[in-house]
Amino acid sequence: MDGLSFMDPDCFNVGGPAMSPDSQNGRLPQILEQQLPNPWTILAVAEMRSFQLVVLICCIPWLLLCDSNSMGKDAWLRPGCHKVGNTRKMSIPDCVEFTITTNACRGFCESFSVPSIPLMVASPSVLFKPPKPVVSVGQCCNMMKSEEIQRRVLCIEGIRNVTFKSALSCSCYHCKKD
Repeated sequence: MDGLSFMDPDCFNVGGPAMSPDSQNGRLPQILEQQLPNPWTILAVAEMRSFQLVVLICCIPWLLLCDSNSMGKDAWLRPGCHKVGNTRKMSIPDCVEFTITTNACRGFCESFSVPSIPLMVASPSVLFKPPKPVVSVGQCCNMMKSEEIQRRVLCIEGIRNVTFKSALSCSCYHCKKD
């Protein structure tokens, strides 16, 4: 755009920064300069404004949703289930204390309940197991894939191998009852 800025006061002045290719010595004839705006300048401003509008429309929601706090350690505050680093101090009896960092799953998932549709027809299954008045659907943040991390720990009886689980992927999934 040849240095034309969005707030350039010359953008509507004829003979401003953007000139038509057929102007003489970089200037329009004096008569045209006084009567008509430069069409190249108007086109450049229209292109810039539409580009800036597209950038604003695309970037503002992203900036609102992904501010600097939610990009790092607080990413789990967004809806969904997210893999996060988890550093903790481990204390095993008769062994030297150590810290380990593994991946964990953290976040929140959708859960809801709705009234069930009453059955009008009595079927044999209804006689033995009456329908529930409410149907609940619950999802929990679960570790879908994991890897084992081995650590060698110095203990009184010697070196001991300890295994820890670390998340590879996380997802909202039906809640398990263990």
